[in-house]
Amino acid sequence: MEDDKTPKVFISYSWSSDELVLDLAKRLVAHGVDVVLDKWDLKEGNDKYEFMERCVNDSEITKVLIICDKIYAQKANDRTGGVGDETVIISSEIYGNARQEKFIPIIAERDEEGKEYVPIYIKTRIYIDLSDPAKYEEEYEKLLRNIYEKPQFIKPKLGKRPEWLDEEKSDFFPIKDLIRQIRGSNTVNKRKNCISRFWEDYVEVLKPYYVYNVNPEEAYNNFLNTKPIRDIYLDFMESIVEVEDNYAEVLAETFEYLYNKLSCVRTFNLQASSAYETDFDVYKTLLWEVFICTIAYFRHTKDYMAINTLLTYTYFLETSSFGGAIKPNNYTAFRHFNKIIENQYKPTSEMKNKYTLIGDVICNQREKFPIYTSEAIAEADLFLYQVCNAYDLVEDNQNWMGIYWFPGCYVYVKNKGLEWEKMKSRRYCKKMQILFGVDNIEQLKEKIAKCEYDSNMKYSGSWEAAPAILSVIKLEDIGSLN
Repeated sequence: MEDDKTPKVFISYSWSSDELVLDLAKRLVAHGVDVVLDKWDLKEGNDKYEFMERCVNDSEITKVLIICDKIYAQKANDRTGGVGDETVIISSEIYGNARQEKFIPIIAERDEEGKEYVPIYIKTRIYIDLSDPAKYEEEYEKLLRNIYEKPQFIKPKLGKRPEWLDEEKSDFFPIKDLIRQIRGSNTVNKRKNCISRFWEDYVEVLKPYYVYNVNPEEAYNNFLNTKPIRDIYLDFMESIVEVEDNYAEVLAETFEYLYNKLSCVRTFNLQASSAYETDFDVYKTLLWEVFICTIAYFRHTKDYMAINTLLTYTYFLETSSFGGAIKPNNYTAFRHFNKIIENQYKPTSEMKNKYTLIGDVICNQREKFPIYTSEAIAEADLFLYQVCNAYDLVEDNQNWMGIYWFPGCYVYVKNKGLEWEKMKSRRYCKKMQILFGVDNIEQLKEKIAKCEYDSNMKYSGSWEAAPAILSVIKLEDIGSLN
């Protein structure tokens, strides 16, 4: 439907639903729908049958709403009265050449067993249910969206066939099998051995994604094709949480291992004498995404001790593309800006107007339900920025800005307050004390005092910077309630 075109509907009903119909018609009119109703449009001297036939067949009437209650269903099935006349007209149109979606059954009444009253000729049609007051508003919105042809769920644009379907790199059975062995291991030594083998095999599976001197479009498509292996890592992480007592430290060690292996050219070519930084972007971007998803998982389970471990852990990371230069670092080393995709590919693509192409892909194309939703991923990224200054972190030797986490996905966060307003509650503060590694509310306030708003923490051209914790709650309000 054209946005400037007024939708027009006809309502077919029996006298037994007068009140519902009149209320519905008035509300639809208030929402811009031109409603044709016999009470309003059928005048003395008019031919009632001709009026019904004209309304049903009128090309300007885009929808016919069939209000189904007990009386209507009986008259329609028996072909009696005005309802019976309309049924003859409507049924012939439904079984003829009319558009199937033009006729919408509206359930107005159910029997004692909760079964809807629907005429036989439209019994198989998908209906709108206005019989339950508790669901009325939700169902009314469905109806209005249907009339305006503005569905809540829109089929996404058809993408390209993933390259990994046809490549050897799609053979993930060995690492998937290791996850099964980790979950099923009956001894500590066997489990630790399986974890070490998973690390090694995960790197092996990722090796085919390495491209020397990769071009921008190839870099973008290469990253898109990493989703299956990212999902496997998330399965691995959840298996570690199930079987390991010190799972947070194991996961921290995993990040350290993978970063060092995947940022060194010798992992992919022992004889390499040169390397481009962009050749490792696919791996560093993947690790950034996986780290965000890990935090999303622990925020979902409210495991603040695990988050504290991951965010305060000292990671010994490579600083050279050729290896051999390991230095202590903090979690912000996993924050990565993919220059080749954002600065070279995005400006030439149809997504050039997005603040972040990688952020859009991560939030809107790589969900893994039920935990790793678009909102959960974006919130976890913002969370990692908001808590950063509260920790006494090892200085980041790889970033000229020092300890720094820019929340690239913050533009996709709907609830930018996250959980911070709850710190007004002293009970909730106990959870946050675990998160920040302190023993009381006064110490918690000292940590939060460092989490101030920074107006520079935003995309160029954006009006709104990423909110800080103190954008949501005042220090004096922390712990002010039970």
